[in-house]
Amino acid sequence: MYRISVRKASALVIALLLTTACIHKTGGTVTPWEKVTTYNAALAQANNTLEQGAESVASSGLATPAQVAPIISVSGQVATLHLQVTAIIQQAQTTTVSLASVQALVDQIKASIQSIPPTSLGLKNPKTQQAFSQDVSSLSTLADAILTSLQAAGVK
Repeated sequence: MYRISVRKASALVIALLLTTACIHKTGGTVTPWEKVTTYNAALAQANNTLEQGAESVASSGLATPAQVAPIISVSGQVATLHLQVTAIIQQAQTTTVSLASVQALVDQIKASIQSIPPTSLGLKNPKTQQAFSQDVSSLSTLADAILTSLQAAGVK
């Protein structure tokens, strides 16, 4: 069960990063704000997929609830921080906001993610371990992409 979720999340992140935010619109170029909102949505989706994968692993008996608890906890922390980032992004479109405030939240997201022990799920299969690690690191990548896109949109 988790293997499918891991692959979906990995594919999503790779597709987003390779297609410059994977925005399809008729005519014109993708604006920096469209990139910001796309990366922001992708971060939420990747975080949700990570949590659902951990829950699936626990419910299928592949890991104990104690093993997945750190992942679910971190996912909750990332979700809370993501809501704060989203609020700042919404404000930034109409008023002046500080990029430093987003940077601080991105740093907190990355610190939360780094707190997940790589062997927390007790996965034995090396490919599954690698896919899980990639999903976890994709959250950091997407958080950085939000920050970079905000800079490109002129937020200082």
